[in-house]
Order: sequence, then C-alpha cells, then structure tokens
Amino acid sequence: MFNSNHNYCYEFIDKFLKLENNLIEDICMNNLVSPLITSGNHPWQTTISKSKSFNGIGLHSGSLIKVTLKPGKENTGIIFIRTDIDKKIKERSIRALYSNVSDTSLCTTIENEYGIKVSTIEHLMAAFNGTGIDNIIIELNGPEVPIMDGSSLPFIEIIEDCGIKSLKEKRKILKILKKIEVTVDNKYCSFTRSKDQKFSVEIDFDNEAVGKQSASISLARYNFKNFASNARTFGFMKDVEYMRSQGLALGGSIDNCIIVDNNEIINPEGLRHKNEFSRHKLLDAVGDIYTSGYRIEGSYQGLRCGHYINNLLLHELFKSNENYEIVEYSDTSYQEFNRSIESNYLAS
Repeated sequence: MFNSNHNYCYEFIDKFLKLENNLIEDICMNNLVSPLITSGNHPWQTTISKSKSFNGIGLHSGSLIKVTLKPGKENTGIIFIRTDIDKKIKERSIRALYSNVSDTSLCTTIENEYGIKVSTIEHLMAAFNGTGIDNIIIELNGPEVPIMDGSSLPFIEIIEDCGIKSLKEKRKILKILKKIEVTVDNKYCSFTRSKDQKFSVEIDFDNEAVGKQSASISLARYNFKNFASNARTFGFMKDVEYMRSQGLALGGSIDNCIIVDNNEIINPEGLRHKNEFSRHKLLDAVGDIYTSGYRIEGSYQGLRCGHYINNLLLHELFKSNENYEIVEYSDTSYQEFNRSIESNYLAS
C-alpha cells in the first residue's frame, strides 16, 4: 500500500510538471504572460507587448515630461533615450547600469559617455524589477523620470496595461556565490547566497514620525506590487525648503511625497502603510539593485541604506568573478523550484 501510494504520487507529480511545462510553452507561443509568472520562475526573457506614452511632473525640475515605453528585443536590457536632445541616437541613449550611475545625492542618475543624463530612475526601475521586465526602451523628453505619485505603482499599472510578452531567448540571472558587504559610516548593505530573490531593509531616523522600522519581501509571485509598490518617497520640511532655495524639488508636493514637519506627517490622508517609510526604502533598493543588469538570485540586506551605498554594493559585487555567476534561469532555479514542489508534496 505504501509503495503504491508513492507510485501514485510520482505519477501525479510527473503529470503536474508536464502540464506546467506545456502551459509555459503555450504562453510563450502566444507571447502574453502574467507578471505573476514573470516576476518569479519564468525561464524566458520578457518585454512589454505594446508601446505606451504618459506624462508626469519632474520632481526636481517641476517640468511636464512625456515618457514613452517601447518593447525591447532580446538581450537589449533597459535603455533610456532622451528625445529632447538633437544628437545621434547613440549619443542620447543611456543603459541603466550601475557603471553608468553618476550621481546618487538625491536620487539615482545615470549618464553616458557623452554627458547625457537621466535622473530619478529608481522608481521606474523598481517597477521593471517587480514585474519581471528584462528588455525595454524608455524615451523621454526631459532630464528626469516623472515622480508620478512618489511610488512605483503608477508605472506598474502602465506596464500591466501594455501587457508583458515572452521573448525567444532564455532569461539570465545573477547568482550570488559569496557574501558581499559594504559599510559607510553607520550605513550597511550586503548580498548573501539564497535560492530566493529577497530584499530586507531597516531604517532608523531620529524622528518620532519615522523612527525605526523594517520591511522584507521576496520578488517572486508578484509580491512587490501589493507590498511595496505604492510606498511613497518621503522628505523633511526643513530639507524641502533648502532644496527649493537651491532650485531643486520644484515639482515636489504632498501629492507625490510624504512630508514630515518636525514630528508630524502633514499629508492629510496620512500613511498608506504603518511602515511606509521602510517599504519605500525597500522599493528604492529593488530599483537601484536592478542596475546590475540582471535579476538577482540571492538576499539583499540594507541598514540605513540609500542610493549611494546600493551603487557601492554593486561595484563591490562586480570586482571579482568569484562573487557571482551568470546563468540561464532554466538551468538553475526553475528546475530547483520543480524539485521543491515534488519534495514538499511527498513530505506532506
């Protein structure tokens, strides 16, 4: 009886895995695929299925900026193109890579070899990472990505409206092979080995409205959208006043930023989450770390982290090939995921 039950289990699992593989093949043939799949163990590269344009205010310039998202071919990666500059397309294109990050003082800014920049990319990058977009072209007619409501959710909704399409090339991921860590003053962040795609952050502000809080998430199964994507950026009134005196934060308002004045939140609607501040720091990390050029199989941990130390961590990671391995997704996590289904079922 025991052996026959186990034989039945193996037959069931075999049928289940064949059904899952056939489903993935059908999805790929029809191109369209759900972010529930692409954000997790999907073995194929992705892009959006159609182009879409939208407008928004630049946080620092205060200018209205038009953005157009366009599908990218296999192995394109994520490329920003300035349409307001009269130069050859090569000279106004910037790859969203950690090595192109030129400034992290107020946001993440990338710059190409010709001095062309795009700033405030982190919320859009987080949306790409959270939905599992591997290849995409972003055209914009200004120097910064619009702030929208201060979170990634508007970008995710635009991506969902475009639809996500599978491509014919296998997805490559970056596997963390050993612990990598960096410390700057009281700030710390690290990568460690893990089968997951996990992000954990902890913040500690000397302010009663913010205080000490933490947030943690796995990017698989589209967790990012509901957990962290709507967490808004935040700032302190004294800093906002200074930045505006310097010609910065001209597009900032309580419509796109949580403002803390002394120890009070002045936004009438309050917070979207009790720990919205730490969730937004997690959102920033998800976006910043995606400038690695890959989805990462490993665990990220940040303490009082920010754009500068996130970029520093990536530079430390890529210092040695012994720190990481680039592999096709189907060769590692996808099969391990299937094996975990089998072992968990038999153990139950």
